[in-house]
Amino acid sequence: MKTNAYVELKPVKARFHLSELKVEPETFQFREKETEEYHVKALMDAIKAGYELDLLTVWKRSEGDYVVVDGHHRYAAFRRLGYKKKVRAIVYECSEAEAKLLALNENIKTKLPMTKTERQNAAWRLVCSDHPYSKAQTARATGVSERSVANMRAAKKKLNENEYPLPDTWWEALQVEKGFSHEPLSADEWEARIEAEANRLDDKIGLEISLIGDRQWKALAEVLSRRLDNYTLGRLVDYLSDHESMDDEDDLPF
Repeated sequence: MKTNAYVELKPVKARFHLSELKVEPETFQFREKETEEYHVKALMDAIKAGYELDLLTVWKRSEGDYVVVDGHHRYAAFRRLGYKKKVRAIVYECSEAEAKLLALNENIKTKLPMTKTERQNAAWRLVCSDHPYSKAQTARATGVSERSVANMRAAKKKLNENEYPLPDTWWEALQVEKGFSHEPLSADEWEARIEAEANRLDDKIGLEISLIGDRQWKALAEVLSRRLDNYTLGRLVDYLSDHESMDDEDDLPF
């Protein structure tokens, strides 16, 4: 399969009754949740108001076998409304491996972006799949770095060598792999763990930190001083002072 195979595919437009379409979220939905409730409701309102939604992206697996690979929220909205008319779709006839990359490619472009953790978990799923994706394919499809993909491949190899079932998430894989390591972690392994933990934390509170930092950085500093001991605060200040993205003339707020 060529590196950019999913880009070269030539789709056709079609219309389907919902009953003619299948959804297989365990294969083609790479988000933590199959659907976000608020997004489905917003789409339902748009349909009722007469707006035309974007086309569903559908994979033609075989004759009469059509699977939604992108547009799960739109599909859910139509289903809940009991929509009887045919829905518009763009159809790709390709292999399952290409369909997975297509699904990820569409998710990367969506207005409901995947979180960093979802991107990592999606990359981990591709690494663990039976399809021989290259590092470049996996990185481009999920938005993670090729270095991260290399770390995932190394972790998968170690888990396989120890005959351990491959976990569903990258974070779980890191924790299991850690138990098999009898040698000090390499710089890359440390970086992979730091990146995974930072992404999980960023997904949970990153936006709030950014907003409060812009509005009132002293409040953020106060929370950090409550939650962290002086030793940890000192290490944090030292790290930020040495970070290459930090302007040398900026004064740290704490």
